[in-house]
Amino acid sequence: MGNTCNCIDSKKDKAEVNISSIQNDAEYNNNEEQVEVRSKGAVSNAKVPCGLPVEQSESQPNTFLESVPVNNQSADDITMNEVSLSVLKKLGPYKYEAIPDDGVRRIEKDWVVFSSGIKYKGQWNSLHNTKDGKGVQVWPDGSQYEGFWKNDKANGKGRLIHGDGDVYEGDWVEDKAHGHGTYQHLDGGCYEGQWVEDKQSGSGKETWPDGAIYEGKYMDGKKHGYGVFKWVDGSVYNGNFKQNNIEGEGSYTWSDKRNYTGSWKANKMHGSGVFQWPDGRRYEGQYVEDKKEGKGVFTWPDGRKYDGGWKNGKQHGFGYYIAVDGQKRQGKWEDGTRTEWLD
Repeated sequence: MGNTCNCIDSKKDKAEVNISSIQNDAEYNNNEEQVEVRSKGAVSNAKVPCGLPVEQSESQPNTFLESVPVNNQSADDITMNEVSLSVLKKLGPYKYEAIPDDGVRRIEKDWVVFSSGIKYKGQWNSLHNTKDGKGVQVWPDGSQYEGFWKNDKANGKGRLIHGDGDVYEGDWVEDKAHGHGTYQHLDGGCYEGQWVEDKQSGSGKETWPDGAIYEGKYMDGKKHGYGVFKWVDGSVYNGNFKQNNIEGEGSYTWSDKRNYTGSWKANKMHGSGVFQWPDGRRYEGQYVEDKKEGKGVFTWPDGRKYDGGWKNGKQHGFGYYIAVDGQKRQGKWEDGTRTEWLD
C-alpha cells in the first residue's frame, strides 16, 4: 500500500462490454439486431478501502505504529481537506457502539501528532501505549477514520472518509474492511454487503449513479456466482457471473422484450440456448461467441421452421425446411443462402 489505495486507478478498467452484433439473416428475416450488454464492474473499479492510508512510503509500511508523538496540537490545527470536510459535515458525528467489557485499561489523550503528519485523538491502552478503544485519526491527505481501535489498528466498527470524499462505514479487522459494510462513492455509486480483507466477497448490492443495480454474489472484489443485474433502460440479466463477466447459465431480457436463456461465456451467448423475439420468432440451438453456430431450430411466427446447421449466425450446411402444413424438405445452405434442394 502507498499513500493511495492500489485500486484507485482501476477506474480506467471499468468494464463496458459489448455483446457483438448478431448477424442479420435477410432470407428468413432472422434479425436479432445489434445489442449491447454493459457489464459494469464492481464498485472496486473506482476505489475500495484497501486498508487505511499509509503514512510513510511503500518501502516503510505502517511505520507510524513505531513512531512517537512529536508534539500535542490543538483541535483547531487538525484539518481535513474541503471535500472530506464537507462530507463529514453532511454525515454528522460518528455514532459509536458501546465498548465491550474486555478488561483493558484505557486512558484518553487529546490530539497527538506523529512525525509522519498523522494526527490521532482518542483512547490508548495504558499498559502497551497503543491505540485501543474509541478514536479518530486524520491523514495529511485529509482522510479521516473514526471508530474502534485495537493494537494500533482499526478493529471493530468504524468509518473512513477518504480524502476524495468516498466513505466506507462498517466492520474492520486489522486495518481492513472485513465483515459487513457500506462503501459510498462521492458520485452516488454505492456497495453494501460483505467484505473479506478489503474486497467485496459474499453477498452484496451495488448501485450506480445512472440507476443500474446489481444484487448477488461477489468473490475477491468481483461479481462471481449468482446475481441479478438491472440496467436503467429496463434490461435485466438473471444468472451466473464469473470474475465480473456474465458466464455460465443465465437469462437476459432486453428492454424491447427480446430474451436469451442459456449458456454464456465472457459476456457472450456461448453454448446451448433459446432466443425469443416479441413477435414470436424463436431460435433454439447452439451459439459460439454470440452467433448461431452448430445445430439449431429457427421458428417463424407463422409456424415455419428451419432445422439444421448454422455458421457465423447464418444457415450453413444441411438442414430441413418445414412448412406450416408440416411438409418437410431437405436442402443445403451456404452462408445463409439455400444452394439446392436434396429431395
